[in-house]
Amino acid sequence: MKAGQVEARSFRRIARRVRQFTRGVTATVSAEELQAAAAFLPPAGLERFRQMPADAQRHSLNVLTTLQHAGWQDPHLAAAALLHDSGKVAAAADGLTFNAWTRSALVLMDAVAPGLAARLAVDDANGGWRYLLHVHLEHPRIGARWAEADGCSPLTCWLIAHHQEKTGRRQKSSEHRARLLTALQWADGRN
Repeated sequence: MKAGQVEARSFRRIARRVRQFTRGVTATVSAEELQAAAAFLPPAGLERFRQMPADAQRHSLNVLTTLQHAGWQDPHLAAAALLHDSGKVAAAADGLTFNAWTRSALVLMDAVAPGLAARLAVDDANGGWRYLLHVHLEHPRIGARWAEADGCSPLTCWLIAHHQEKTGRRQKSSEHRARLLTALQWADGRN
Protein backbone atom coordinates (compact mmCIF):
# COMPACT_ATOMS: atom_id res chain seq x y z
CA MET A 1 0.00 0.00 0.00
CA LYS A 2 1.34 3.41 -0.92
CA ALA A 3 1.81 6.21 1.60
CA GLY A 4 -1.09 8.21 0.17
CA GLN A 5 -3.41 5.22 0.48
CA VAL A 6 -2.37 4.67 4.10
CA GLU A 7 -3.01 8.33 4.92
CA ALA A 8 -6.42 8.25 3.23
CA ARG A 9 -7.36 5.09 5.13
CA SER A 10 -6.22 6.62 8.43
CA PHE A 11 -8.20 9.77 7.70
CA ARG A 12 -11.35 7.72 6.97
CA ARG A 13 -10.95 5.81 10.25
CA ILE A 14 -10.50 9.03 12.21
CA ALA A 15 -13.48 10.64 10.46
CA ARG A 16 -15.63 7.58 11.25
CA ARG A 17 -14.66 7.77 14.94
CA VAL A 18 -15.47 11.50 15.06
CA ARG A 19 -18.91 10.76 13.55
CA GLN A 20 -19.44 7.98 16.12
CA PHE A 21 -18.53 10.33 18.95
CA THR A 22 -20.84 13.07 17.67
CA ARG A 23 -23.72 10.61 17.30
CA GLY A 24 -23.03 9.37 20.83
CA VAL A 25 -23.23 12.72 22.56
CA THR A 26 -26.38 13.73 20.66
CA ALA A 27 -28.15 10.35 20.82
CA THR A 28 -31.89 10.07 21.33
CA VAL A 29 -34.35 7.18 21.17
CA SER A 30 -37.98 7.63 20.25
CA ALA A 31 -41.01 5.93 21.78
CA GLU A 32 -41.56 4.19 18.43
CA GLU A 33 -38.05 2.76 18.54
CA LEU A 34 -38.58 1.46 22.07
CA GLN A 35 -41.78 -0.16 20.84
CA ALA A 36 -39.87 -1.78 17.98
CA ALA A 37 -37.29 -3.11 20.46
CA ALA A 38 -40.11 -4.57 22.56
CA ALA A 39 -41.05 -6.82 19.64
CA PHE A 40 -37.75 -8.71 20.04
CA LEU A 41 -37.19 -8.69 23.80
CA PRO A 42 -38.92 -10.32 26.74
CA PRO A 43 -40.28 -7.75 29.24
CA ALA A 44 -37.25 -8.03 31.55
CA GLY A 45 -34.92 -7.73 28.54
CA LEU A 46 -36.72 -4.57 27.43
CA GLU A 47 -36.33 -3.15 30.93
CA ARG A 48 -32.60 -3.98 30.77
CA PHE A 49 -32.40 -2.23 27.39
CA ARG A 50 -34.09 0.84 28.88
CA GLN A 51 -31.47 0.92 31.68
CA MET A 52 -28.74 1.47 29.10
CA PRO A 53 -27.72 5.11 28.47
CA ALA A 54 -29.37 6.77 25.45
CA ASP A 55 -26.18 6.59 23.37
CA ALA A 56 -25.86 2.83 24.05
CA GLN A 57 -29.53 2.31 23.16
CA ARG A 58 -29.02 4.32 19.98
CA HIS A 59 -25.95 2.24 19.08
CA SER A 60 -27.84 -1.01 19.63
CA LEU A 61 -30.82 0.19 17.58
CA ASN A 62 -28.40 1.19 14.80
CA VAL A 63 -26.85 -2.30 14.89
CA LEU A 64 -30.33 -3.82 14.61
CA THR A 65 -31.28 -1.52 11.72
CA THR A 66 -28.04 -2.33 9.89
CA LEU A 67 -28.80 -6.05 10.21
CA GLN A 68 -32.38 -5.60 9.03
CA HIS A 69 -31.31 -3.54 6.01
CA ALA A 70 -28.86 -6.30 5.14
CA GLY A 71 -31.74 -8.80 5.11
CA TRP A 72 -31.27 -10.44 8.53
CA GLN A 73 -34.61 -11.28 10.14
CA ASP A 74 -33.59 -13.76 12.85
CA PRO A 75 -35.33 -12.81 16.15
CA HIS A 76 -32.45 -14.21 18.27
CA LEU A 77 -29.97 -12.06 16.34
CA ALA A 78 -32.25 -9.03 16.74
CA ALA A 79 -32.41 -9.51 20.51
CA ALA A 80 -28.62 -9.93 20.66
CA ALA A 81 -28.17 -6.73 18.63
CA LEU A 82 -30.26 -4.84 21.17
CA LEU A 83 -28.57 -6.27 24.27
CA HIS A 84 -25.00 -6.99 23.13
CA ASP A 85 -23.56 -4.09 25.18
CA SER A 86 -25.99 -4.27 28.11
CA GLY A 87 -23.31 -5.71 30.39
CA LYS A 88 -21.61 -2.32 30.45
CA VAL A 89 -24.39 -1.14 32.75
CA ALA A 90 -22.73 -3.23 35.50
CA ALA A 91 -20.42 -0.31 36.24
CA ALA A 92 -23.35 2.07 36.79
CA ALA A 93 -24.18 0.50 40.17
CA ASP A 94 -20.83 1.84 41.34
CA GLY A 95 -21.28 5.30 39.85
CA LEU A 96 -19.18 4.59 36.75
CA THR A 97 -20.63 5.07 33.29
CA PHE A 98 -19.78 4.25 29.72
CA ASN A 99 -20.56 7.47 27.93
CA ALA A 100 -19.30 8.76 24.60
CA TRP A 101 -16.18 10.21 26.26
CA THR A 102 -15.34 6.97 28.07
CA ARG A 103 -15.90 4.82 25.00
CA SER A 104 -13.74 7.14 22.90
CA ALA A 105 -10.91 6.86 25.42
CA LEU A 106 -11.21 3.06 25.46
CA VAL A 107 -11.18 2.85 21.66
CA LEU A 108 -8.11 5.07 21.62
CA MET A 109 -6.42 2.97 24.31
CA ASP A 110 -7.11 -0.25 22.41
CA ALA A 111 -5.72 1.28 19.21
CA VAL A 112 -2.61 2.83 20.74
CA ALA A 113 -1.78 0.21 23.37
CA PRO A 114 -3.45 -3.15 22.68
CA GLY A 115 -3.70 -5.23 25.84
CA LEU A 116 -3.17 -2.29 28.21
CA ALA A 117 -6.80 -2.35 29.39
CA ALA A 118 -6.46 -6.02 30.37
CA ARG A 119 -3.26 -5.33 32.29
CA LEU A 120 -4.81 -2.42 34.21
CA ALA A 121 -8.28 -3.88 34.82
CA VAL A 122 -9.31 -5.00 38.31
CA ASP A 123 -12.37 -7.09 39.22
CA ASP A 124 -13.22 -4.96 42.24
CA ALA A 125 -15.98 -2.37 42.25
CA ASN A 126 -13.82 -0.20 44.52
CA GLY A 127 -11.18 -0.04 41.77
CA GLY A 128 -12.71 3.05 40.13
CA TRP A 129 -11.64 3.53 36.53
CA ARG A 130 -9.72 0.22 36.67
CA TYR A 131 -13.00 -1.57 37.46
CA LEU A 132 -14.53 0.23 34.49
CA LEU A 133 -11.83 -1.40 32.35
CA HIS A 134 -12.80 -4.80 33.78
CA VAL A 135 -16.46 -4.21 32.89
CA HIS A 136 -15.40 -3.05 29.42
CA LEU A 137 -13.56 -6.34 28.87
CA GLU A 138 -16.13 -8.61 30.54
CA HIS A 139 -19.36 -6.96 29.38
CA PRO A 140 -20.15 -9.71 26.84
CA ARG A 141 -20.26 -12.38 29.59
CA ILE A 142 -22.03 -10.09 32.05
CA GLY A 143 -24.63 -9.18 29.43
CA ALA A 144 -25.15 -12.83 28.46
CA ARG A 145 -25.81 -13.81 32.09
CA TRP A 146 -28.30 -10.97 32.44
CA ALA A 147 -29.99 -11.85 29.14
CA GLU A 148 -30.43 -15.42 30.36
CA ALA A 149 -31.90 -14.20 33.66
CA ASP A 150 -34.18 -11.86 31.69
CA GLY A 151 -35.62 -14.74 29.66
CA CYS A 152 -33.73 -14.43 26.37
CA SER A 153 -33.09 -17.53 24.28
CA PRO A 154 -29.90 -19.58 24.66
CA LEU A 155 -28.88 -18.52 21.13
CA THR A 156 -29.32 -14.83 21.97
CA CYS A 157 -27.25 -15.28 25.13
CA TRP A 158 -24.53 -17.12 23.19
CA LEU A 159 -24.34 -14.34 20.60
CA ILE A 160 -24.04 -11.69 23.32
CA ALA A 161 -21.35 -13.68 25.16
CA HIS A 162 -19.23 -14.09 22.02
CA HIS A 163 -19.83 -10.82 20.16
CA GLN A 164 -16.32 -9.50 20.79
CA GLU A 165 -14.36 -12.66 20.00
CA LYS A 166 -11.87 -12.46 17.17
CA THR A 167 -12.54 -14.84 14.30
CA GLY A 168 -9.47 -16.97 15.00
CA ARG A 169 -10.36 -17.34 18.68
CA ARG A 170 -13.94 -18.51 18.24
CA GLN A 171 -15.03 -21.64 19.99
CA LYS A 172 -16.45 -24.43 17.89
CA SER A 173 -19.99 -23.54 16.96
CA SER A 174 -22.58 -24.59 14.46
CA GLU A 175 -22.45 -23.01 11.03
CA HIS A 176 -25.72 -21.21 11.75
CA ARG A 177 -24.39 -19.72 15.01
CA ALA A 178 -21.15 -18.72 13.32
CA ARG A 179 -23.05 -16.94 10.52
CA LEU A 180 -25.22 -15.05 13.01
CA LEU A 181 -22.17 -14.09 15.09
CA THR A 182 -20.34 -12.86 12.00
CA ALA A 183 -23.39 -10.76 11.07
CA LEU A 184 -23.62 -9.28 14.57
CA GLN A 185 -19.93 -8.42 14.61
CA TRP A 186 -20.17 -6.89 11.13
CA ALA A 187 -23.13 -4.69 12.08
CA ASP A 188 -21.54 -3.73 15.42
CA GLY A 189 -18.36 -2.74 13.61
CA ARG A 190 -20.29 -0.52 11.21
CA ASN A 191 -21.91 1.35 14.09
